[in-house]
Amino acid sequence: MSADAATPRITDLEHRLKEMIITVCDLEDLTPGDIASDQQLIGGELDLNSLDAIEISAAIEYEYGVRIQDLSAAKATFRSVSTLAAHIDQERGKQE
Repeated sequence: MSADAATPRITDLEHRLKEMIITVCDLEDLTPGDIASDQQLIGGELDLNSLDAIEISAAIEYEYGVRIQDLSAAKATFRSVSTLAAHIDQERGKQE
């Protein structure tokens, strides 16, 4: 699959992840448009912490069936919405 074919799927996934983050982390004053896909999640402007990451991880596992098991890679995975979406897309590709 070309990168162009994957782009709409990733963009849609990023939007759904932003909605999930807003809900799970009680950020009701934000909209998905307020969160940049490359914006730092943990410790950034959103003021999310490791407990928020655990809640997001649980929601991702429930919604997408994807576990974030490798704790050493979790920091890189939770760097931004884009990195989360790429991880989910990659793991779901393995399941197909």
